[in-house]
Amino acid sequence: MAAKRQRDSESSTNDHREITSSSQLIYETVKGSHEFKIKRYSLAKGTGLGKFKTSGIFKVGGYDWVIRFYPDGAVDQDYISVYIELVSTGEVRASIELKLIDQSEKEKHCAQSQFTHTFTFGTAAAQR
Repeated sequence: MAAKRQRDSESSTNDHREITSSSQLIYETVKGSHEFKIKRYSLAKGTGLGKFKTSGIFKVGGYDWVIRFYPDGAVDQDYISVYIELVSTGEVRASIELKLIDQSEKEKHCAQSQFTHTFTFGTAAAQR
């Protein structure tokens, strides 16, 4: 880029300056986790399809989130459902990892899901 500038007649004609500038865009990444324990899970079954309970509000990356737990499923009654929901204003793209771990004395079963989603206020997402 070049720009002309009027110079005082007393200025040195050898005073040629090159001005440079730069800028950068930095995307911030923040890691966080939240553990949502469900005690006496067997008592939660039978609450009804589409009915859910939420975790407490937790903060990651300056945003407020909750986990929605559907003991009898959100859509299909044969499965439990777990969603994460943005409960503060704004829009954020997040990479999510959800893990379900059986804490009983029997075999430890684990279900895991990873996905990326763009959340806006009041939207929830789950990987199927």
